[in-house]
Amino acid sequence: MSETHVMSALRAKRLEIAAHVHDTEKKLAKLRASLANLDAAMNLLTPGHPDAVPPRRGYRRTKYFARNELPRLILTALRNATGPITAGEIATITIRDRGLPSSAKETVTEMVLGTLRGLVRRGTAVKTGNSRNAKWAVPSQ
Repeated sequence: MSETHVMSALRAKRLEIAAHVHDTEKKLAKLRASLANLDAAMNLLTPGHPDAVPPRRGYRRTKYFARNELPRLILTALRNATGPITAGEIATITIRDRGLPSSAKETVTEMVLGTLRGLVRRGTAVKTGNSRNAKWAVPSQ
């Protein structure tokens, strides 16, 4: 008997908290919209002012790789490696395989790092070490 009373009290409390969460999310959405409107007004009135909010940068596609080509090249390099390798080594392999100019090394390395982070989030690659000592590999089965 007391278990049903406890369960009904817990359900009631959960409904109350869920209602608060819902109301707070609605308020947050309204506040975000108001903030965006204020930012837009500030940018219109004073575009060169240091406090003006910069516009969002658009996505720029590079001329080096086709869609989803870089992740495929990275995974191939990781699979063919004898052990974990650095992002610089992956970039060198990718530049060689793709026939890109050596002047693209810095740009490709940045792109490789960004792609590797995404692969780690998906569980397709693993990272060991920190910062410049980081090495990347495919997860062991």
